[in-house]
Parts: sequence; C-alpha cells; structure tokens
Amino acid sequence: MFLMNLSPATVCTELKPVLNLIGMVITAVKIVIPILLILFGMLDVGKSVVASKPEEISKSIKSFAFRAIAAVLIFFIPAIVGLIMQTVAETGDQDAKGWETCKDNLYLNF
Repeated sequence: MFLMNLSPATVCTELKPVLNLIGMVITAVKIVIPILLILFGMLDVGKSVVASKPEEISKSIKSFAFRAIAAVLIFFIPAIVGLIMQTVAETGDQDAKGWETCKDNLYLNF
C-alpha cells in the first residue's frame, strides 16, 4: 500500500543513483553496439569482396544494410523514449512532472 502513494517524482528522486547508473549503461550501449554492428558488417563485406564471389558479396551487403539499420535504431531508441517521457511530463498533471525527473536521471535527453 505504501508504494501506491508514491508519485513518480518521489520514486525517481529516491532512485537517482540507480537511475544514473542505468543511464550511463544505456549511453554506453547506444554508442558501443552500433559501432560494433557497423564494424562487423564492414568486415563481412570486406571478406566477401576479397573472396570475389558475387553471391557472397550481395548477401554480405544485404546483411550490412540490416546491421546499419539496427545500429541507427539502437542509437535513437533512448532518445525516442526520452521524447515520450518529456511529452508525458508536459501534460501539466502533477504526477506527470515526475516523468521529467526520471528522464533527467536516466540521461534520456534528445
């Protein structure tokens, strides 16, 4: 019953150290994972070009395109979530203002 009386602002303020840590992990993931996806895609394309097999080249280019799209999505998903949280916070409701505190503690700025 105690948890039902807490506002999002109170919860996010109390959990600030945990949310900051989660935010740093999200930031690291949104930078490292796209770089790795693009790097491995480039290596696959390079290997297929060196092998000089046209079917392998087209297959690896298609795979690289999917990896590049995934890298872009992984990079922008935290910003999209931050935008949604900001939109909820701007509804004017007192409980909704707590969402902005959560967003700021998670470093989900867009």
